[in-house]
Amino acid sequence: MFIIFALLIIAFLYFFQVVMLGSYYEYMKTIETSDTARIINETWHNNPEKLSSVVENLAMERQLYIHISDSNRTYVHKNYLGRNNQEIRDMILNLDEEHLQVYQNGDSTHLVATLPRSKDGSKAIIMISRIAEAGEQNPVFVTNGAVDVYIYNYLEPIGTTSEIIYSQLNLTAVLIILAAFFISVFFSSSITKPIVQISKSALKLPQGDFHLETKKHQFLEINELTETLNSASDEIAKSDGLRKELMANISHDLRTPLTMIKAYAEMIRDLSGNNPEKREKHLKVIIDETDRLSSLVTDILDLSKLQSGAAEMHMEVFDFSQHLKDLTSRFSLLNEVRDYKILLSCEPDIFIKADVTKLEQVVYNFINNAITYTGEDKTIKIALYRKPDKNTVRFEVTDSGIGIDEENIKYVWDRYYKVKHDGETHQRAKNGSGLGLSIVKGVLELHKFNYGVDSKIGVGSTFWFECNEYKD
Repeated sequence: MFIIFALLIIAFLYFFQVVMLGSYYEYMKTIETSDTARIINETWHNNPEKLSSVVENLAMERQLYIHISDSNRTYVHKNYLGRNNQEIRDMILNLDEEHLQVYQNGDSTHLVATLPRSKDGSKAIIMISRIAEAGEQNPVFVTNGAVDVYIYNYLEPIGTTSEIIYSQLNLTAVLIILAAFFISVFFSSSITKPIVQISKSALKLPQGDFHLETKKHQFLEINELTETLNSASDEIAKSDGLRKELMANISHDLRTPLTMIKAYAEMIRDLSGNNPEKREKHLKVIIDETDRLSSLVTDILDLSKLQSGAAEMHMEVFDFSQHLKDLTSRFSLLNEVRDYKILLSCEPDIFIKADVTKLEQVVYNFINNAITYTGEDKTIKIALYRKPDKNTVRFEVTDSGIGIDEENIKYVWDRYYKVKHDGETHQRAKNGSGLGLSIVKGVLELHKFNYGVDSKIGVGSTFWFECNEYKD
């Protein structure tokens, strides 16, 4: 690629420095001649007393022959330069009109002719420019009719110059190609090879190989690319580990109730089919395990929808205070049968805008989680109140369990997480599918509610979320 680019540069240089050299040289000489005519024109009108010195300087500096005369060929001013001034003068004054072409440079219009000068192939530019119309008065020069300036600009032969440039271009081309070759080799070893290696490592990711070799390179971009791929590899490895863990946990959760259902179904068939009391007890186990399976499948589907963004939201305004009272009343049986103390503190007439069904999942999961992990006093405190700013509502559920240490709080929203008494982490939940808090996290993030957990070891934990109160 670098060699091709070098060849294109060489071709570009050859075209402009060799092929176009003559045309460009003639173009620049024409511009120079036109600029000389402009200066003489301005001097004629503004400083005619300095015309002689200006013409003399221009002729000497730019190697020009300049002749100024009126329309009747009456001499006004002339400057001779070189050996054949008379020949040049005769050529100018006897110039055929067929050789002249109109040349426009800005606001100035000139007549210009390019003629061969000698046998060596050199050329000359002859430009005619009118500087005064007939009848126009000049305080220094007395003229008879219109005044024109004739400028003869000799074009040096460029044959030798072209050969020198062509020779120099050949040497330059060789140096450019060699430089392109060494640059290609350098970039191939320093950039291409590391990128190819990174690409090969990336192709191993789908095969489960998440180990990437990390080498420092002299190019910052390659280091950043390597770090990005390493980061992606680590995340994929974590996701793969979570996927395997999830599959193992779900398989265990499915296998256990299925085994129980099959075992008790066989017991009814072989032992308790004719015993109403035992049969009823065995059927109750089957029904409970079926409910457990149904709950697990529901939780998996809910979590899948939340994580994929496919969950639909049905937002509505409702009285959260009254709704919370109705929900907590359903746990009253626990107060009576199992001696749980579910204490509700709820400010009245708190309206919010949310998906009622999904928010019920959050409330149920918080309360069930507190019931599962509360301490020996079996006390669960539920609170709904307005914060001091009177615009934010806070819902919280507090248990009196073992608590969670600060370094493990960030894991409580993970699937199948539980902190054991000995401090081990990432264990399966005691009851349920173990997906409850993951579902809570998805629902609250879908609502864009703030949420979190405050906990102290040996004191208990408070799970909470906050939202804006709806006001007309």
